[in-house]
Amino acid sequence: MENSKYFRSVVKGTLGTLIFSFIGITVLSLLMTKLVFSKGVFNMIYVIISLCSLSLGAIIGAKKNESKGWLVGFGVALAYYLVLFILSSSFSGELTFKLFDFAKLAIALAVGTLAGMLGINL
Repeated sequence: MENSKYFRSVVKGTLGTLIFSFIGITVLSLLMTKLVFSKGVFNMIYVIISLCSLSLGAIIGAKKNESKGWLVGFGVALAYYLVLFILSSSFSGELTFKLFDFAKLAIALAVGTLAGMLGINL
């Protein structure tokens, strides 16, 4: 029973994260039709959108689970990263996991875990 509640919470949080990311990236795309961003600025904005989306998704999942927010946030971060990794690998045509990808995963797991802890207390 508790495992299914955890799984549902992670799925709900991951879907929330994907929806928030889609909205953020759509707004960024609309801004890019009017403004010109350098590659560095674009990457920074993309990271901010991803981490904010991940935080909101982990909070949503943790509130749904009502306990063990850190574990739900960790699960949401892992699921979100896997979805993004699979999508980016399919678009780029190569399935590689480099040191930079490991760093992104570690940051995502840390942010998701902390946001999950925060979500329990909100």
